[in-house]
Amino acid sequence: MNDVAFSEPVILHLPGIGDRKVATSFEAIECLQNEWPQWARGRSWRNAQSACRDALDGWCGAKPARRSFVKAADRAGLLPSLRRSSAPAWHRPASGEASVSAAGAQ
Repeated sequence: MNDVAFSEPVILHLPGIGDRKVATSFEAIECLQNEWPQWARGRSWRNAQSACRDALDGWCGAKPARRSFVKAADRAGLLPSLRRSSAPAWHRPASGEASVSAAGAQ
């Protein structure tokens, strides 16, 4: 079993932990198991674990493993650059709040 490096590291912002750089499938598995928020452990989290393990076992490459990991992070709202647009509904402002601030900015 060899570690598989991602083409580009993934930077996450983990609640209570801070920023975390994940550059390989092994690091991704460690992050998914040990640092991932419990509330964000759904289908995309399981798919990411499976894809990263498959990459370690040689069943798939780094690209699908990274893609699955990024998808799980995006669904959980853990990507710093996308946090506002893709955060789960309970992390976003209510639609009324957004329209009030948008109206005030005009």
